[in-house]
Amino acid sequence: MVNEAPGPDGLTAQWAVLGKHPGRSMGYEVLDGSLPGNRAQRYLWGATTGTPDAHDPAGGLPWRVFLSGADGETRSVCAVVDTSWDGAKDGTGRPSYTWLLLLFEWQAASRAGVTWTALDRAVSRAGSAPARFDAPLAPPRTTVAELSYTVDELGFEWAAGMAALLLDGRQLVITAPRGGALPGLDERVRTLDAVCSLLPYGCRSWLSGATWTGKAEHDLRLVFAASARTGQQEAPLGTGRPPAPRGEAAARYLTELLRLRAKLGSTADLVAHLLAATTALPPSDAAEAVRVLQELDLLDSVLNDIRQGRARPGDVQRLLELHAVESLDDRQLGTLVVFLAEYARRPDGGTAQALLTRHWTRRVPELLAAHVVADPASKRTLTLAKEYLTLLRGLEEAHPGSFDRLFTALAATPGYDPAWIGSLAYMVEKEFGYDCETVDRVLIDSRDAGLVWLTLLLQARPRDLRPLSRMVSLAAEAGVDHRPGWLRFAGLLTGAFDPAEVAATDAAEFTAGQPDAWRIALETARDHGRPEVIGPMWAVLSQLVRGGRHNEVLHMLDTLAPPGAQEVPPQTAADADLLRAAAPPDGAGPGLTRTVPRLRLLDADDPGLDTYVATVVLRTESEPELKDRVVEALLGDEPDPDGASWRVLCLWMRQHPSIDLTVRAGLARRLNSAAHSGWLDLDLPEDLVDGLVLRNGLEWLRPVRRLRLAVADRAPIDEIARIVAEACPHRVFSRRLMDEIAHYGSWFAFRLTTELDRQAPGLGVALYGALGSDRQYQNVRAGLVRLSIEQLNRHRRLLAALGAAEPSPHPFAGPPVHTQRPAAPAPSPAPPDQPGTWRPDALPTAADHAPKGKRRRPRLPGWKRRDP
Repeated sequence: MVNEAPGPDGLTAQWAVLGKHPGRSMGYEVLDGSLPGNRAQRYLWGATTGTPDAHDPAGGLPWRVFLSGADGETRSVCAVVDTSWDGAKDGTGRPSYTWLLLLFEWQAASRAGVTWTALDRAVSRAGSAPARFDAPLAPPRTTVAELSYTVDELGFEWAAGMAALLLDGRQLVITAPRGGALPGLDERVRTLDAVCSLLPYGCRSWLSGATWTGKAEHDLRLVFAASARTGQQEAPLGTGRPPAPRGEAAARYLTELLRLRAKLGSTADLVAHLLAATTALPPSDAAEAVRVLQELDLLDSVLNDIRQGRARPGDVQRLLELHAVESLDDRQLGTLVVFLAEYARRPDGGTAQALLTRHWTRRVPELLAAHVVADPASKRTLTLAKEYLTLLRGLEEAHPGSFDRLFTALAATPGYDPAWIGSLAYMVEKEFGYDCETVDRVLIDSRDAGLVWLTLLLQARPRDLRPLSRMVSLAAEAGVDHRPGWLRFAGLLTGAFDPAEVAATDAAEFTAGQPDAWRIALETARDHGRPEVIGPMWAVLSQLVRGGRHNEVLHMLDTLAPPGAQEVPPQTAADADLLRAAAPPDGAGPGLTRTVPRLRLLDADDPGLDTYVATVVLRTESEPELKDRVVEALLGDEPDPDGASWRVLCLWMRQHPSIDLTVRAGLARRLNSAAHSGWLDLDLPEDLVDGLVLRNGLEWLRPVRRLRLAVADRAPIDEIARIVAEACPHRVFSRRLMDEIAHYGSWFAFRLTTELDRQAPGLGVALYGALGSDRQYQNVRAGLVRLSIEQLNRHRRLLAALGAAEPSPHPFAGPPVHTQRPAAPAPSPAPPDQPGTWRPDALPTAADHAPKGKRRRPRLPGWKRRDP
């Protein structure tokens, strides 16, 4: 401990006395001493701060001045100058003062821990007799307890503030407190020494002080005086806290002093530590004084500096040389590791990175991860994580596995923002080309994290879906219930999962985060031959179709599920056709082949029609507008009596009679059009016909259909005539009935009229009149005229054969014509009658009137229906 155990031989002081010889009036000179006169003068004159004033009690002699150097001297010393007056006067009668210098070389004094209090006591005991300094001098002890007691008596904050100002390079003047007086000499010395004891002992190599200064200029650092001069800082003794230091290092020193005093609860420990720091410190290196102070509590001091942003790698290096990393807890080590990691990111961070490598511990990745996730998730923390990962990637060779442990620790942080974790996983794979199963399982287990990862993956350009395939393969190992929806759907796209496992919500999850995800999904499904994805994507695609992107969607559907492709299941075909039907007119077009092309290519007896119908029912159940559009699409612009579309409509009506109104309205429009004939070939249920007749004004429909069916079934002419007669109770023929009769040609009309007249006299003539009065039927009329003329001529010949008088020839009679029945008439409609080449038509058969290129299928079995 300082000055408590001086060497057995003591210290040898160098000395000198400045004064006047008795009775002389000349100036002061070195009267005696062991120092060379010129060197002694430098110290003695440096201690001269003014002339004592007998009228100033505070400035009364003796004075003590403590020096560490002098102008012209290059080495530090530990010296004291005593100014006294023994009552002697010079030759002029003025007081003759004496200055006594005691000087110890710095190395010897610092080893012994000589303090200013010790110097003061030594010089007091030495007296003024030079001979007494010839022997070694043992300065009296100054105990730590004595100095710390004085510090506490002065007030620790005041003394600490004064010490920090000295470290800040200030000249301090201690003045009397307001309304008070300064203490005596001994107390002043203890005050100066107490302030200096709160600085490392090595600072005494440049410190200086005085118990009093007069009016002379001086460079002393810490003095008592009546007041401060310009450039000096005045501090009333022991009152409050002095002004704060201006320099950063001095301010840190003061902060550390106060912190350590509060932590230790003892001034003595602080003083003892600082008195032991005897290595000389230059006055310009306040940071080194801070370092010395912090060594008392180096761990907490360095940690505190790190938190305050004041630490340097050298501080951590000094700490780690004294404290093994194994001795530090996670909080302490975490602070050091984060500091070194942060510093290592800087251009001059080589030292920090080397320290991190040299003092490595397996806890480093986890500690860095804990620091990142200690703050709320943000772009800043993601950037920080990337920088830490970059740092550990560089240390991977020296510490294998550290990158992976940091990555997994970040991604597996319980309760942390899942969106951040998804972003992290994507960033690591994109920036570092790294993935690991642990993090992949985190993405599978956390729906939100997985969806963010998926969104970023789908947004990337160029697109690489290999990571998605990897995730699907990993998910395949888990049970269905443990697979997130978006990943189940991804498995459907690639063929890993069965369509039965996937729901519409899964497709919605997959496509929700990225505007182009639907397209990516369809392209992926196309590349893997999985058109079944259209079903789960129905809601997504339907919204796109109705939102103006129908052309894009329909094009993609045609590439994924081409019309006529054998591998397209009926349900998928129905979904694709329904989406086309749901498109606006400019997207779907008016024709049947453009609205339900996949259905049109199915046969009416295809077993998949039931599934097709079930899908139609499901999709349209709660969408009346779509239902109407689908009915229109199934009816089409041209009738398809033997195809699948009419059968689908019939099955649909059977299961859901509510569409009867829509179907009936569509049929009514078509039956009322100019191209109505083909629609009569549809196998219409009787209750549907009833509705058309009763509610849509199509009274002609039933007899016309009966007529067509009778002709198709080769019914006898009397049965056909009976149908027509029943349809015309008032001998008025509807336009549609005449169209149908005219459709079969003049020979059919001729036979029919003959039979009508037989069953209802005059009805055949009425039909003649109806056909003859409408120019639309002029070909049929011409044929009937020729048939009638032929009959007339025949009857003339019969009359001639009978010897009866022959009537006058008809003006239109032509040459005799032999009627014969053609073997096979042309398909309907019958060719127009041509003058001069006419032959009677045979009654048509069912085969004559089947639509060209189609086969007639059996009629659906009848069923009872209720009008809605």
